[in-house]
Amino acid sequence: MGMAASQARYLSLVARKTNTEYEGQQINQERVVLGNRTADLFNQMLNTTVPTCPDSNDFTKIQYSWSDGFNDAVLSDYYQLSVADEEYNYVVTNYHYEDVYTGTRKIMNDPKVQAEREVEYQYDPSEDQEFIVRTIKYDPLTDTYTALTDNRIKKTFVPAEQYGVLLPEIDAIHGRTYKMYGPSFIYDEETGSYKYPTDKVDPTTGEKIYKVYIPVDMNNDLELMKLKLTYGDQFNPDNQYYAYYDEESGLNHYITSEDLDSVKNNQGKGAEILCRKQYDGTVYYTDGERYVTLQEIAALDLDAGKNVLHLKQADESMYFFNYKYIGNCKLKEVTLKEMEDPDVNAEIRQIRDDMNDEEKGHRVAAANLNSCFDQTTGEYIGGIFEFTYNGVKYYTTLNDLDTSARSAFEEQAWELADNNIDFQLDRLPYYKAVYLNTKVEETQKALLETDGKGRFATMRLENDSAVYTLNTETITDEDAYRDAMNQYYYKQEKYDKTISDINAKTELIQIEDRTLELRLKKLDTEQNALQTEMDAVKKVISKNVESSFKTFGGG
Repeated sequence: MGMAASQARYLSLVARKTNTEYEGQQINQERVVLGNRTADLFNQMLNTTVPTCPDSNDFTKIQYSWSDGFNDAVLSDYYQLSVADEEYNYVVTNYHYEDVYTGTRKIMNDPKVQAEREVEYQYDPSEDQEFIVRTIKYDPLTDTYTALTDNRIKKTFVPAEQYGVLLPEIDAIHGRTYKMYGPSFIYDEETGSYKYPTDKVDPTTGEKIYKVYIPVDMNNDLELMKLKLTYGDQFNPDNQYYAYYDEESGLNHYITSEDLDSVKNNQGKGAEILCRKQYDGTVYYTDGERYVTLQEIAALDLDAGKNVLHLKQADESMYFFNYKYIGNCKLKEVTLKEMEDPDVNAEIRQIRDDMNDEEKGHRVAAANLNSCFDQTTGEYIGGIFEFTYNGVKYYTTLNDLDTSARSAFEEQAWELADNNIDFQLDRLPYYKAVYLNTKVEETQKALLETDGKGRFATMRLENDSAVYTLNTETITDEDAYRDAMNQYYYKQEKYDKTISDINAKTELIQIEDRTLELRLKKLDTEQNALQTEMDAVKKVISKNVESSFKTFGGG
């Protein structure tokens, strides 16, 4: 091998040896990282708490119990009085179970409440619209007003009522009709009048104040004219009308004999009666959708800046009456006479009391039940219905029925509802009073005396003169122990899973480390081979140098 070739070979071997040394350093560094990861996993395993199985003794305690001859009671808690008392030394809490008469509330899905319904109009002041008038013209031939705004919006107002014939929309806006609950009317045979109870009481006598509806004298031309103007084309000369004079407005309020016949002597079936206020002469004009009074049009004074008309609108709605069935269950309103039955009265009173309870009651149910009673006297005024379902008698209210019946016609149900019993979205609440086994708990002072061995032997309660012998028994709270065991099983499984994961990760690291170790040994063998070859080439180069010096030195 020549000098140049030997030197080239030697440099190549040096380079390869340097690379193997560098690669070996890298492998050692990787093994250090793996060692740190293994140490971290080991520390994690050391810091993992081993679950401890619960001891049943921790859930076992001494329980004191006694019997008063009616109920078996348990002493659930007690603590010693901080201030000395001559008669008592402890405050104790005890409980027992007894059947308590309780009002319950259930919900019926798809109740299919059946009732008659009618469309009516309702006025909402928030729907009023302001129309700013810039010019207005009146045509006396057609009795028409034409108004224009700055942005050229035009409205034509024509008479909405003629000769006292009132539209239902105007009736709602003007508030001429309103509902009163039929069975509350009381018929006075002596005067032929009807009385309706109010919420007011005479401060002098303390007696309830009534609205008195007296028969209208149909032969009195003035009274007859008032009726015709009020009812318009709905006036029926064959009807007897009754009037109540409202001193505040100076107008009569009317009801018809046709409506009252169904509720005479409070024998109505829950129907509501429409009462009508006397027509006061207000004239309305309309643009075909909304309404404005002639008085407001006449009050316009464009020069003085009075240029706004308040346009009103009444929306169509519906109301329900004559409730007949819930599905196949016949509905019947509870009458005043039936409410006098002690059993019926006690059951409904219990239902009402429990629905009004702040903790276990129901706000909406309480409001619906309370609406069936006079808020001042507490007297039943009607609106509670009964029905038999699966052989058991239940109760519901007029408001509950109305809510369910109305829900079939809500916006999301319109496309599905063919009548007022299909797709009732609001479920029907219904009520019953039953005896429920209830935990009754009391806290009071007591005199506890021991048996000389540290356990209580007798007890006398603050509200009871009897001295009771206490029974002592050791009990285990099985539910709490079972919960603790379940927690232990969960923690044990979680612990086992953590250890298993650590072992699996450690095994992967060990496999990776063994691979790197084999690679390192291979590099060590390769490095030894390179060193041997380098030594051989180095000898060749030395001989070549020595030979060259001899040749050129003349040796």
